[in-house]
Amino acid sequence: MSGFKALNIESDDESDIEVDDTKELQIEDALKLYQTALKYHAAGPDSFELAAEAYEQLFQSDIFKYPESQTELKRIELYGATTETEDFWQEDLPVDAVVAAGGLDTGPSTLPQILHLSHKNYAQFKLEYLTARLAMLNVSLNQILNDATAALDHFVEALDKDDTDLDLWRRTASVGDTLESKRVARFCLEAVLDGDDEGLGSVLSLPGLDEGLAGEQLRELIGQLDDQLSIVQSPLPRGKRRVLSKMLKQRLGAYQGITDHKKALQRQEGPRLNREAKRVVLKKPKTWAEVGELLLTQLMTEQHGTSSRDPAIAFSFDLGPFLDTFEAPSPRSLTESKQAANEEAAVPNSFDEQFPGHDGGKPTVQPQIASANNNMETGHASAETDAPMIDSPTVTLPTRKRSGDAAGLNDGIEEGRTKSKRTRTHDSRQAIIDANTRWEYEQQLNEFQAADDWMFETVGNLFERIGVVGFEASREVRQELQSPGPNEAPTSNGTNEAVSGLKLARNDLQSFLTNYSEQRAHVLLVGGDTLDIGKGSTPAGPNGSLSNGGTTRLASNPSLLPDDGLFSFLSLVNREWLLNQEVAWKWICWLLSPPSTTENSIYCEYLWPEDLKTMVVRTLVNFDDTLFEEAEYDLERWKQDNDIMEVDSGLSCSDLIQTVFELHLDIYCLIKEPNSGVDAHTVSTQRDRLQRWSALARETMQLRSRLTETPSLDDNLNIRFLWATTFHIATGSDISQDHVIECMNDLRALLVSVDEPWIQLQNNAIMPELSVAALDREISRLTTKDFFLKVTSQDQRDPVAIIESLEPLLDCLDDTTRSQTESDADGVERSSLTAQVPLELVRFLQSSDISLRMMLWQRLRDAYLGIDYKPMVVSCYSRMVKVLLTELKSTTSVSMPEHDRQVFVLRTLRLIQDMITKAVAIVQKSDQAFECIDEDGLRAAVSTLGEVLQLVQVFNVRGDSVRVGQSQSPTTPNGLPIQSFTAVTKLIEDAQVHIWVLLYTLLKEAIFQFHELFPNPAEDMFDFLRAVHRNLGLRGICGKSNKMFVRMLKDEFLQMKHIESYDSEQAQVLYDLYGFNCFLNPSYELIEHRCPHDAFIEKSTALQAVDLLIHQAAKLPMKDLAKHPIKDTIEKVHGSAPRKKPTEAILRNREVYRAFLRSPINPLDLFNCLKGEGNQLTVTQVPKEDALLASKGWYFLMGHIALAKFRLQKRTGPTPTEDVDIAIAFFMQDLEYSMNNWETWFRLAQAYDTKIEESVVWSAEKLNNSMTEIVQLQRAAIHCYTMATALAYRAASVSDDTTEKMTELFTEFAMRLYASSREPFSMQPFALDDTEKFLSPVHVPGVSKGKPFKPLPVYTAWKLAKVLFQRALWNKSQSWTMYFNLGKCMWKMHAASDHYRGRGRHNSPPAPQEVLACFIRAIEVIPDEKKKDSREKREPVLEPHYKLVSIVHKMVMRNELSLDEAKAALDNSHYTRSITFPQEMDEWVPYVLAVLKILRAADKSNWHHRMVARAAQIIYDDADPRAHGAGPSQDLGAIGAKHELTQQMFTKTMVLQVWRPECERAGRHFVYTARYTRFFVRITEQLKDRANLEMLARRVRRRPHDVFEHSLVWQDICNAYLRLLRNHAALPEGLETSTFSNIFHDQFLERKEPLERWMQVQETGVSPALDVLREVQELKKINQSLMKPGPIDDLIGDAYAHLFSTIGKKLWDEEVRIKAEEEAQRPPPVQSPPRHPTMSLTHLMNIDGTDDSATSTAQIPQTAQAAPPQADQSSTRRKIGVGRREIRSCAEACVQKTNASSTGSVKTPAIFPRVQVVIDSSKETDVGDASVDTSAPGSIHDSADESELSDLEEEGEDDDEGGAPDRDGAPPRLMFPGLASNLISRDASEGFETANEEQGEENGDVEMGYSPVNADEELPETAGGA
Repeated sequence: MSGFKALNIESDDESDIEVDDTKELQIEDALKLYQTALKYHAAGPDSFELAAEAYEQLFQSDIFKYPESQTELKRIELYGATTETEDFWQEDLPVDAVVAAGGLDTGPSTLPQILHLSHKNYAQFKLEYLTARLAMLNVSLNQILNDATAALDHFVEALDKDDTDLDLWRRTASVGDTLESKRVARFCLEAVLDGDDEGLGSVLSLPGLDEGLAGEQLRELIGQLDDQLSIVQSPLPRGKRRVLSKMLKQRLGAYQGITDHKKALQRQEGPRLNREAKRVVLKKPKTWAEVGELLLTQLMTEQHGTSSRDPAIAFSFDLGPFLDTFEAPSPRSLTESKQAANEEAAVPNSFDEQFPGHDGGKPTVQPQIASANNNMETGHASAETDAPMIDSPTVTLPTRKRSGDAAGLNDGIEEGRTKSKRTRTHDSRQAIIDANTRWEYEQQLNEFQAADDWMFETVGNLFERIGVVGFEASREVRQELQSPGPNEAPTSNGTNEAVSGLKLARNDLQSFLTNYSEQRAHVLLVGGDTLDIGKGSTPAGPNGSLSNGGTTRLASNPSLLPDDGLFSFLSLVNREWLLNQEVAWKWICWLLSPPSTTENSIYCEYLWPEDLKTMVVRTLVNFDDTLFEEAEYDLERWKQDNDIMEVDSGLSCSDLIQTVFELHLDIYCLIKEPNSGVDAHTVSTQRDRLQRWSALARETMQLRSRLTETPSLDDNLNIRFLWATTFHIATGSDISQDHVIECMNDLRALLVSVDEPWIQLQNNAIMPELSVAALDREISRLTTKDFFLKVTSQDQRDPVAIIESLEPLLDCLDDTTRSQTESDADGVERSSLTAQVPLELVRFLQSSDISLRMMLWQRLRDAYLGIDYKPMVVSCYSRMVKVLLTELKSTTSVSMPEHDRQVFVLRTLRLIQDMITKAVAIVQKSDQAFECIDEDGLRAAVSTLGEVLQLVQVFNVRGDSVRVGQSQSPTTPNGLPIQSFTAVTKLIEDAQVHIWVLLYTLLKEAIFQFHELFPNPAEDMFDFLRAVHRNLGLRGICGKSNKMFVRMLKDEFLQMKHIESYDSEQAQVLYDLYGFNCFLNPSYELIEHRCPHDAFIEKSTALQAVDLLIHQAAKLPMKDLAKHPIKDTIEKVHGSAPRKKPTEAILRNREVYRAFLRSPINPLDLFNCLKGEGNQLTVTQVPKEDALLASKGWYFLMGHIALAKFRLQKRTGPTPTEDVDIAIAFFMQDLEYSMNNWETWFRLAQAYDTKIEESVVWSAEKLNNSMTEIVQLQRAAIHCYTMATALAYRAASVSDDTTEKMTELFTEFAMRLYASSREPFSMQPFALDDTEKFLSPVHVPGVSKGKPFKPLPVYTAWKLAKVLFQRALWNKSQSWTMYFNLGKCMWKMHAASDHYRGRGRHNSPPAPQEVLACFIRAIEVIPDEKKKDSREKREPVLEPHYKLVSIVHKMVMRNELSLDEAKAALDNSHYTRSITFPQEMDEWVPYVLAVLKILRAADKSNWHHRMVARAAQIIYDDADPRAHGAGPSQDLGAIGAKHELTQQMFTKTMVLQVWRPECERAGRHFVYTARYTRFFVRITEQLKDRANLEMLARRVRRRPHDVFEHSLVWQDICNAYLRLLRNHAALPEGLETSTFSNIFHDQFLERKEPLERWMQVQETGVSPALDVLREVQELKKINQSLMKPGPIDDLIGDAYAHLFSTIGKKLWDEEVRIKAEEEAQRPPPVQSPPRHPTMSLTHLMNIDGTDDSATSTAQIPQTAQAAPPQADQSSTRRKIGVGRREIRSCAEACVQKTNASSTGSVKTPAIFPRVQVVIDSSKETDVGDASVDTSAPGSIHDSADESELSDLEEEGEDDDEGGAPDRDGAPPRLMFPGLASNLISRDASEGFETANEEQGEENGDVEMGYSPVNADEELPETAGGA
């Protein structure tokens, strides 16, 4: 069954979610476009143009923009990779859906189908369109390639959506073949056959045409590729192969015509398209090492078969167009051939060179004219060219216009005179500007210098106590660098030599920073690998780690620039046709062979970066066969050709072969050791390579000596060959050590014979130095081999043996070194120590390289690490740093080249930095790190670190210049900072942090060892940390190294809280770490150290910050703290502070406090608190550990801040009290720990007071509805005030701050007591209504239940408030508010009656003069408004003046003051001095009114409403008839008071305009509004002003929260209004009872109808009783049961009774007379057969449930005559009296109808018999206009329903009170009240209907009662057009 639902009904179970069908609509639109395109496509070539447009519109659809519409790779690129394994179409494709595999007639139904077929069909269309144009148009080759490429793209898109379409794979293979892409063709053909697992064998024997054709094409393609491996894996079957015919293949070929046409075009354009063979274009390498990496990568790719390129193709590099035009000259002289190559490469000669690639001139990369980023450089700097620091913040750019100065033409002494005056003025002005700029720079630099002086002086003085002198030398570094002098040679004095060595090192560092070089920076950044020399090797053989050390004259050439000559090499490769192996040979030749016979190779001249060395070694190993063949070929060519050029080339070749031999020797020596981790096969292979190259080098050197005719030992290459051969012999395992030593001795003799040459090979770890000294070290090492095998064994499993062997040797070496510079006072001890170590070993180590000594120290360090003894590890690091610095000071001399010296200093500095970093890591973790450092070691460590700081200070000086803007850091050509310089800066800054951390730990160790020299250790450590922190922070260094130094400060400062300035320093530390602003004056205390702030704070750190924040917050007033930035810090710390679960004791205390705050107020507690007694709670002691934050006072601080935040904000409306609730919670948490903090109780009381104020200050809602809650808050506040007062008297500290707080406590306590005693609270907080307990009376036996104590009397509350005000005045004697409140309190005491005061001498009231004295004093201490700042527009203080006038008036009227006393009192107010004081009492009231008028004039903003009310009250009382007797002028007072009130307080619409003054108590405002309202009601009632009273009633009823006790005020208004109404109509009370108690009910029903009709048509003013009835009914609606409706109902009943008994009686008499006349004139009716009562319509429609017989009697009067027994029975049961509810229902009919008839009057019933309904059956009824009332079938029910619905709104009020009114008493409510039916009651209407039926039977005019009529036509005729 289908159901219908109304549109205007919304079901609750309907979902509000709207289905988004946008996607389905878009798919549907795309499907329409697809079908259109398909239609044009299928129509043939004639419609291809339309098909192209249709396809274009299709691909512009929104479905192709979906993420799922993109290819998989594009989706990953745009939206990232997804973890889902399901297909994108899983949700879209149904389970049984099968996507068609092609065909133009396919009808897609899902999104993936549409996408797949759209791309596939469009690709086919492109190719078919191209095929169609081949015959008609001259299609070029480019057009064919473009269309084929576009088709291939769409085929790929289609395959991405469905890769199961085999036909699509075959078509894609055809397009790939057209584009000559064999890879694409083979991939697609194999995809066709993807389901087979049998390999190629099955391909060759596939059934079916498509598969057969695919197999045939794949077989041909494999044959073209010469892929023998596939053929071998799956050989051809033995049977005869089936070969498809040529015609069949052409028929099955998809796009054979396009392919044939393309080949024809290619044959025609063959000569022009003869492109070069393909090259592999590699990306441009940035360094030499990247070249090797690219070559090795390509080789590995080819060897493993992963290359996508054809084998044996050439290589080139993508250099970009025109970049070679920016090539800078090579730093070294190149051969003529290379120079010619560079010149040729300068300008591109062809289009192919401009656009490199393998596509015949088609650009594969975008041409790059300029560098696009920092890594793309337009020019190449030479190896020796440094990046100088810019010493000026401005850069002068060359202009097009050149002056004579720029051209250098203004030289000579006449230059100054030739300049114009304007030019000289400009120059002088510029000179002044430059001088000012320099002065500003100097001032900023002086800050850094002052910080350095303070720090080094403070730290130096501390270390001077232990004997360290000269630590503060670092402070002189700035002056030394700013005034450089000539380099001084070291003197013979050791100390001076050391100082000179450090000075040279500082100068070298300054030179490095001034002329910055990335090569030398590379040494500093990555030079730390030398730290662990010897790790993984052993000196067991001659080529062990002892040969790996540095040289006597340290190899210090810089690293090769990444682009040094690189571009020339790459250009050379691009110009030639070179394979991968040939490029590798060229690369090795470029690096290892010298450019000419007079120059060194890159191998000998420069120090290679580590990555370059690795790439060269890997290239030599992997390309060994090619390199060896090329070398042999060159050697053979050299042998056969004796040309001069070939001789030079041969010499270069010999250098190359020897270098390769040396590098292979280096490789072999490194991997042949047992612990190298290299397998034996690799070692054996490398040994064979070394042997081959050794033989080749021998042959080369022989040929070289024979051709050059040079003595062999004069050629360095021969010496290198002999040295390498000697060490090669030593690598043999079967060679004895003696034979090796003999060989070395022979080599030494040869070297000595040629004046001991020195050759440096810094890129070879085995032979870095070739000299006699190096050979001596090697011979000494071999002779001491056994010892070194023992002490440097790689077997670390016995570290104790290593320690026992190495430690004596190193100690002896250290003592021997020290003895050279110190006196031999303890020579006996040294000699005994030296005796344990062979002297030969000591001498060997002294003469050995520093690398050897460092290696021994590292071994000793590793041994101690092995046994986990960290103190000796730290000692080793300390002595290693000292060894490095000693070496730096001893070997750095003027004789050494500056460049080499800089590299050596940088490398040494990096090693020191690494060691210090590792030492700091140990020191921070171990408390016993310096256990093995004695006093001398401590001094040595401090001195060593001081010298390191001198080197680091150079970086600081230069960095300061950059920070102030005096100079700029080095930048790249495009202006970006050099990354390596940033890395160097960070490295040095981290090193400084580590040094100072280590120095501080050394200071603590010194304080421990020399404790007698540090009497105040905490102060000394604090001074150290503060000075260093300020210095490092000023430079922004303290936050480096993960803020290690600042974190150490945070921990150390915890033990220094007692030191002055601790708070500011700890605040700075917390700001550096977390960004916490803990400063009291951040503007000048906070220093920005540029430290990155931690996002999270640890709980332990938060607990540490709590103490500082509490200490800082205590220094600020709370009103300032609530607005101070420290408040935000407190909130942050609180969020991270640790919290514990409350213990049982805390929970128990919490319950105790809750019960205490809810308990009633005992008056004894109030009295005892004033003496500091009592008020003890039984709380449990809580341990400090269980409430750590509370014990510190943290919760109190948080609560106080939250409370102050709320109280200090300017509130202009209701404000949420979350802050107050938070404050209360915090205060309670503080009390749970301890109840003895009086201030916590005080602030908690303030919080409750604030909550009370916020609850009652804006609205009276809570006063009227939630008074219990407010009373409870007052009790809690009074309890807290009581506890605070008692504890303050017992335990408060004596201070000014405490006095201020106690004054505030007394003031607010007194105000609370006074406010609770007055309205609106009226002593309710002190009541004991619900408090009872069992008592045992003293004189009465037994137990009784009663009040535990008497509540506090109101007079006693005023006395307590008075005492508290007086105590507050002790410290606040100049506060006018204090005297003002005290005066009000004393006035209440004075005016109290004896009933409130009680009896006794203690209850005597204050004298009038005492009361007035308070207000007079308040006026005296008011700040003089004339002295206030004129900019402050503040209102004058009027409260004391008004209160003085008011109280004096009251006292005068009570005869307590004479006029003279009143004058003396009022003269204290300057507002009374302009008015003449009265001499008689008759003039007193006008005088007071005049004074009040002056005060009101001063109140320009009308804030003080009390003056208006007081004036009105005085006027009213002055004319009160009770005082002056009744008479004609008895209303004058009321009129005057009303006039006074309506001027400023009550508007014309009775809006009460009263605002709350600043000094008015919270809640008091609504008391005044209630008073004013009652007073005005009284006046209006007296003046009988019913209109204003009605407006006031409406206002008051509409605003229930504007007055206190709103219900009572409303009741007073209603009662006054009812009295006015009753008096207006002169209605006596009880009239309703006397009128309706004795009347028959049926008679009442008959008589009410005429009265109702009469009342409905009467206008206002016709009858006073009717007006009263209407107004009181309106009042009842407004009342809405707020007041009990009894008085209102009484007046309604009395008014209706008056109308019923007067007008109703007359109307009924007239009605009876008219009915009698009509009855007499009516003919006798025709008798109709009687009907059974149950068959009557009224019986069927009896919805009222009344008796059928009664209904029949009422509706058919004729039957009543035929049934006299029923009539008699009815008459015997007549009801007497009418119910009140029925009377009220009838009275509601008095409301005048808006559409009543204009003829309505008392005579209306006379026209009743003439009312007819004219039926026009000829007109068709308009369904839309037909009324339900005129509908014949349902007239009875519809009229009844209409009656009930129309009366529902007006009868709602009565229904609520007494249920629905009686149906018989309710008048009908029809749609057209102007019709005659408006005058007919319900009973009459039923009779009228029956009469019409009978009349219709007789006359035939009416059928079935009512017939449908046109209401629009009957309305003017019947209702008179109403």
